[in-house]
Amino acid sequence: MGAIYPRFSAEDARRAFADLEVAVATGLEAPQFVSGAHHPRAYFGIGGSGKVQVAELARLREEMQSQLSTVSDTQRNHDRKFDLLAGAGLARWFADDLRGQAANPGMWSYLTISVLPDMAVRRFPLDRNGRLSPDRFLAGRRNVFYRAYLRAVVLGSLLNDPEVELFEDDLVGLIDRNLSADHRLARFVSEQIASTPKALPRRDIVREGLKAVQFESRVTDLGSLSDEELRDMIARLFAAPRTTVL
Repeated sequence: MGAIYPRFSAEDARRAFADLEVAVATGLEAPQFVSGAHHPRAYFGIGGSGKVQVAELARLREEMQSQLSTVSDTQRNHDRKFDLLAGAGLARWFADDLRGQAANPGMWSYLTISVLPDMAVRRFPLDRNGRLSPDRFLAGRRNVFYRAYLRAVVLGSLLNDPEVELFEDDLVGLIDRNLSADHRLARFVSEQIASTPKALPRRDIVREGLKAVQFESRVTDLGSLSDEELRDMIARLFAAPRTTVL
């Protein structure tokens, strides 16, 4: 295992988030802790080869800036392109032995608030009341970068396949419905979604299909099925809703 990445406790993350929100609301530059020292409230888990160097976090920041600089704020599909590039960059960065660290929720709140705060604010700026959305900055599946990372890890190259048109609702269904715990299942489901004919009421079929897969996962050990058996089951589960929505 490599060097341990810094984390926030839940309480310290809320405090750091409040500081960030005040800074952004008053027009100040979002503070970053990547030049000289870690955030004073950072803590590190046990194990690994010691603490990650601040310079390494600065390198991560530079790579993310380079990735996201290709997305124009005026681009029609800015949000989707931002998420695709951010997810792909983070998936590469945390590949192999760092994958376990990426599973720690406190690491994502630290990364978002202390290392990439300006990029997070760019994606989810202040609302009309001058507030930032805590769900997008604190730990959890809705965190701006953790969500993008999960999608990249679970769906892989499917996200960039020009022949695959995955609606935003479909992606939310795959990730936020906890199907991402089984990457093989999520990939096969995404393939099924992509193959649903456009002429059909696609969103209704996908919505009902996801519900059916979730229910089946509670009564069947899907992990014991072969790839062919699992694909066949998913196809049947997605075919059933067509009789009710057509």
